[in-house]
This record gives sequence, structure tokens and C-alpha cells, in this order.
Amino acid sequence: MKHIITAVFAISALFILTSDCYAGAWSTPAIPTHIEIERGGGFMVHGAFGNAANCTQENKFYVKSDHPQYDKLYATVLAAYMAGKKVRPYIHTCEPVTWHSTTAVTYNIMTRSGALYIFD
Repeated sequence: MKHIITAVFAISALFILTSDCYAGAWSTPAIPTHIEIERGGGFMVHGAFGNAANCTQENKFYVKSDHPQYDKLYATVLAAYMAGKKVRPYIHTCEPVTWHSTTAVTYNIMTRSGALYIFD
């Protein structure tokens, strides 16, 4: 019985420690003020988005070109930009975007597990 209780506690502790690896956060809803398409890598969106993942750069988020919904996300962000509507991305990670800076600088990255809302 003692071994079973120890195993349960060990598994619970492992789950708690690893669950933070996939934690994400919603950015602040904001109107895109600038969109940069980086040659072949993805696109960067500027606006008052805050810093959902506590990266070294705030108020920007990046979508990589290998995102499965890349075209739809770009179309949504562009529509929001043109209409003056807010978007709110769900950010999972910080990563460098070397076209913009060195590897020591990180940006909020919208991953495959993220989401994007458009609203007033």
C-alpha cells in the first residue's frame, strides 16, 4: 500500500511540474497597427497586445509560416487591421525571430495550440 501511495504522489508531482510547459495566456485585445511579413518565415503583428508569455519584446506577436492555419490567421489579422477591429491571440511560447533581432530577444509566438479572436 505504501508503494502505491508513493507512486500516486510521484505521478501527481510529475503532472504538476510538466503541466506548466504547455501553459499559455491570452494577450490584451488590441487593434493591429502594423503587420510585417517576414520573407518565408511568418508574419509579425504590432499593437498594444501586452506580453502574454513574458517575452523580452512586448506588444507584438508572431505566427510562423508552418502554422497549419497560417493563411486564415493572416487573413483575419489583415481584416482586423483594415476594419480597425481588435484581435486577441492566445500565446504559448517565447522564441527568437532572427529576422528581427538576435537569439537573445524573444517574441510572443502563436503556436498550433493557440487561438485568435476578432471583435470590437
